[in-house]
Amino acid sequence: MANGFDFKRLGRLITIYYVVQAFLLLLLAGVAFWFQAHVPSQIFINSILRTLVVQVIFFYPVYRFAAHEAKREVNSCSTSLSPADMLALRRKRLTGDIIKASLFIFFIIFILRAPQAPGAQYPILFVFILTTLCYFQCYNFIAKREMRSKG
Repeated sequence: MANGFDFKRLGRLITIYYVVQAFLLLLLAGVAFWFQAHVPSQIFINSILRTLVVQVIFFYPVYRFAAHEAKREVNSCSTSLSPADMLALRRKRLTGDIIKASLFIFFIIFILRAPQAPGAQYPILFVFILTTLCYFQCYNFIAKREMRSKG
C-alpha cells in the first residue's frame, strides 16, 4: 500500500463539528439572553465573570486533550496502517471517548446537584457550553493544521 492519507472521514467529522459549534453558539446566546432577562443584572455579570475565570483555567487542558485527539485521528487516516496500529488507535479512541463521556456526565450531575441559586447554576452551565465549544474549536483547528502538514 502507498504511504498516504485519506482524509474523507475526518473532513466529514470536521464538518459535523462545525454544525455542533453553530448549535452551541446559538444555545449559548439563547441561554445568556434568557438569563439576562430573568435574573438580576449583578448576578448575571458575576456569572459571566466567574465563567471567564474558569474558562481561562480550563483552556490549556482542553486544548491539550483536543490536540491529542486530533493528532490521533489524523494518524488513523493513514492508508498504510498495520492491524496492530489500528488496534492501538482504537484503544486510544475508546479511552478518549470514555474521558469525554465522563466529563459530560460530571457536568450534568454537577448542574443538577448544584445549589438552586442562580449565582451557582448559571456559571456551571456557561462553563459547560464554553468548554464543549472550546474543545470542538481546538480539535478542528489542530486537525486541519495536521491535515495540511501530512497531505
